[in-house]
Amino acid sequence: MRSLILWTVAPIVLHLTLIFSIFLLLYGHNQPGGGFIAGLMTGVGLVLQWVAFGATEGWRRFQWPWDKILASGLALATGVGFFGMLKGAFLKSSVYEFGLPFVGQVELFSAFLFDVGVYMVVVGVMMMILTNLSDRRASGRRRG
Repeated sequence: MRSLILWTVAPIVLHLTLIFSIFLLLYGHNQPGGGFIAGLMTGVGLVLQWVAFGATEGWRRFQWPWDKILASGLALATGVGFFGMLKGAFLKSSVYEFGLPFVGQVELFSAFLFDVGVYMVVVGVMMMILTNLSDRRASGRRRG
């Protein structure tokens, strides 16, 4: 789509959606929000780039291994679930504390790791669907 307004607004919207999705990811594991909503927000920002600049530019900018991101997210979410099952708290949130240099004590919730896995799965699925649709559309143009 050739639109000066869309070309100008799309990068700004991408940054805003990424910042808001990180906020939802960090805030949402104990509140409404979380990995699914944050993944959808990130996917919408990336899809807008493809719509604004076209599939060729989208392929150039976002040629990432989306299938590996999806698989890593699925492995992380599954691993958190199985780790909880080994501890006797399957799909229940656990708190782990550890110390980091220059930061101090840090609490890490297992629900947050699960949300990160879900986030990666959602973004990976959305981008795999988009890239397959645009690839099919591009290959259809080559035939016709």
